[in-house]
Amino acid sequence: MTVIAFECKTGLMLADSRATSGSHHPIGAKMKIHEIAAGKYKGALLGVSSDVPGMGEALKDWVTSGMDKEAFGKVECSVGAILALPNRSVYLFDENLLLSGPLDGDLITIGTGKKYAYGAYKAGADARRAMEVAILCDPLCGHPIVSLQLRTPDANQPSMIRRFIRLLRNFGGGTAT
Repeated sequence: MTVIAFECKTGLMLADSRATSGSHHPIGAKMKIHEIAAGKYKGALLGVSSDVPGMGEALKDWVTSGMDKEAFGKVECSVGAILALPNRSVYLFDENLLLSGPLDGDLITIGTGKKYAYGAYKAGADARRAMEVAILCDPLCGHPIVSLQLRTPDANQPSMIRRFIRLLRNFGGGTAT
């Protein structure tokens, strides 16, 4: 049904995009990884694997709203998810909504193809090739592979040149008389 991987050193999250709606029959493609655009976890990446249709979107909304335990309700669910924060802390939801971490590792994987991706990575494949291997070995995973790059806090800072230009504008902002 899914393979999602997060490479900790590069901040790259990858996922297959085969949609199956809880069965083995493919029904199209689906985005399984998301960048959190607002709230406490703004800038984080979230990858979700679940056999419950709509769980990925619901979990994304829940993380965006701050992960209040009551906000998600009393839903019993089987979900696997990776939450990578902009400071490169990585957390895992494993078969429930309890957060585990921060984790330390090279590659964090979830989904039915996780063991294939992890094994290929440990055998020397880069993260993208590890995803290809998982798709080849797990008939529940499929192309295309999609990716998101974690933007670290430094990446969100203005460049040194832009800061210098802003300083010059502010310094010389008055008019000569």
